[in-house]
Amino acid sequence: MTNSAPHTSSLVLAEDRLIDHLRQHAALSEAAHRTPEDWTYRSQFHLLLTLSRRFTPTPSPDDLVKMPDRFCYSNAARYALAHRDEGVVYAEGFALTHAGLDVYLPHAWIVRSDGTVLDPTWDDAPGRAYVGIPVADSRLWPVDSGGLLQDFDRTLPLLRNGFPRHALADLGRPLTAEGHP
Repeated sequence: MTNSAPHTSSLVLAEDRLIDHLRQHAALSEAAHRTPEDWTYRSQFHLLLTLSRRFTPTPSPDDLVKMPDRFCYSNAARYALAHRDEGVVYAEGFALTHAGLDVYLPHAWIVRSDGTVLDPTWDDAPGRAYVGIPVADSRLWPVDSGGLLQDFDRTLPLLRNGFPRHALADLGRPLTAEGHP
């Protein structure tokens, strides 16, 4: 869990706001429906709050060709597959896009071995924050479309059973100092 990029207070504040957004949705989910007692997670928001990490945005390499907008899940999965010999993994969660106001969106990106973000879909605009799950098992990467936490057929087994053993990478920074949301 190394990270060579500095952790600025503005980045941590943006990440904290993103985590608060996830907490609000988890509370709304609890109020809206009841999950079976034997399920591992009550909602994708609970799953994210339990397993997510913080990732530091860094500038993309000059030779990175941006992939089509609105296809972040398949963009990230395909990029990770093509570059897995470089030690990158697919990550999915929520990201903050900052264009004069904070917008929290479900998103997918790449995590480098140092815990920094490589985003094949979005540009490197300042103010971005990323909180999500680094998935090491490439068999889970959604190369066809929809994300692990946005596609019902993929999400339901994860909520019911959790991720398979050794499916997640130990990259990024914990959500809190204690490692608990």
